[in-house]
Amino acid sequence: MRKVYFFLFSFFFLIASIYFVKPSLTGNAISSDYVIATLEKGITQAKAEGVYECCIEPACTMCYLGHWKFEKGTCYCDKAIREGKTEDVCPECKKAQDIGQCESSSGDCVLNEEIYG
Repeated sequence: MRKVYFFLFSFFFLIASIYFVKPSLTGNAISSDYVIATLEKGITQAKAEGVYECCIEPACTMCYLGHWKFEKGTCYCDKAIREGKTEDVCPECKKAQDIGQCESSSGDCVLNEEIYG
């Protein structure tokens, strides 16, 4: 009798798993708009907590995602510019500086030419 119950439970679990997983496999993927909105919300929260000091607007995502020198979820590019540690400025902020979109709180967004040539 235990085998019958185990079989029925397993069968039910398998059917339920297929039912709930199937929508994600058939096109109910998370939209890029949702991902971007969630990322922007996280950056806004990090700014409010004082751990996201970016020098561009909209803020860089490279630092937030942990693809630069800073801990994931943080950015200190603006602080690096203020302190003259321009080698710590992420490439995303560097690119913005090249096209005139960098606005450091120091009022000066000049990066070290020896590093960024």
